[in-house]
Amino acid sequence: MTTKPKLLFLYTGGTLSMVATEDPGHLAPMDSPPNLAEHVPTLARVADVEGRVVSNVDSSDLRPDDWARLATSIADAHNAYDGFVVVHGTDTMTFTACALSFMLGGDHKPVVLTGSQRPLTQPRTDARVNLVHSAICATMGIREVSLYFGSHLFRGNRATKTSVHAYDAFASPNHPPLVELGVDITSVTPALQRSGPLTLNTGVSTDVAVLSAFPGMEPHAIDALVEAGKRVILLRGFGEGNLPQDAWPAAIRRATDAGAHILVGSQCRAGASRPGRYAGSGAASDAGALYIGDMTGEAAVVKAMCLLGRSLEGDPFRTAFLSPLAGELTPGTTSRI
Repeated sequence: MTTKPKLLFLYTGGTLSMVATEDPGHLAPMDSPPNLAEHVPTLARVADVEGRVVSNVDSSDLRPDDWARLATSIADAHNAYDGFVVVHGTDTMTFTACALSFMLGGDHKPVVLTGSQRPLTQPRTDARVNLVHSAICATMGIREVSLYFGSHLFRGNRATKTSVHAYDAFASPNHPPLVELGVDITSVTPALQRSGPLTLNTGVSTDVAVLSAFPGMEPHAIDALVEAGKRVILLRGFGEGNLPQDAWPAAIRRATDAGAHILVGSQCRAGASRPGRYAGSGAASDAGALYIGDMTGEAAVVKAMCLLGRSLEGDPFRTAFLSPLAGELTPGTTSRI
C-alpha cells in the first residue's frame, strides 16, 4: 500500500477564508479557518493534510513579522512533512512569496502559496480547485517557494498580481511557469537546484521606500526620504528604467553619497530594467543607481528589505542585490547595455 504524502496547510487569512458581513458586499475573516475535510474532501485523495493557523487577517494587514513567523513555522515543521501549502490573501501574496524565498535557504521541501478570488463558502468559488491543485504541486518535488493560481504554478518571486476580478489573477511576465495544470499536468521549466541543509534567516528592515516617476515630477522626494532614514529607494521609471535627465541624476548622487541605495525599475511589467540604451537611464546609472533587471517590483523591494535585515551595506549590499539569490533574477539583465 502506497503511503500518501503528508502536507501542512498554514493559514494566514485572506479572501478564501472570509465570509460576508451584514454590510452588503463587505468581506471579513472568519472567526476560525474553514474545515478543509468538510469543504474540500478531494484533498484526502491527494495527501494526508493537517492545518495550522499562523494568522487570520486580510493580507493587506500582514507585516514582515508575519513573514518571519511563517518562515519559522515552516522551518520548525520541516522534518515532519513532505510539503507545505500557505493559504494567503491575494493582495500581498507575491510579497510573502518573495520573503519566504529569501528567508528559506538550502534544499528545502516544496512551499506553495495559494488563495482565491471568492471565499471557499461561496458557490462560484475558485478556492477548491486552487487548494487541490496546490496540494498536487506540493507533492511534485518542486523544492522551492512557488505560487499556484489559475491553472499555473509560478516561481513565487517571479509572480505578480495582474487582475482584481479574474480567476486567472497572477502572471509571471519575465519567467515561464513551472507547471501548467489543465487536462494534463505539464512541467514547463525546471525547478531551482539548491544544495545543503535548510537554513533560516528572518532578518528584515523596513527602511525601504518606493517612488513612481511621472512627467514633471521633481526629485525632491528622494532627498526627503533619505533625510527620513530610508536606506533603499526604488524608483519606478519609464520604459527600461528611464528617468528625467535634469535634476534627477544629481538627486541620486546626493542619496548615494549619503549611503543610501537607489534602485531603478520600470512601470512596465514585462522586460528588464537596465541602463545604457537611452541617456535617461545612463545618467541615473552613472550617478550610482542600481538597475533591478528582470526582477518584479515586489522581488526588488523584499530582497532589499532582507539584505538590509542581514546588515549588508555598501558594496556587499550592491553585490548581493545584483546577484540571483533564489531564482528571482536572470543573470546579466542588470548590466549596462
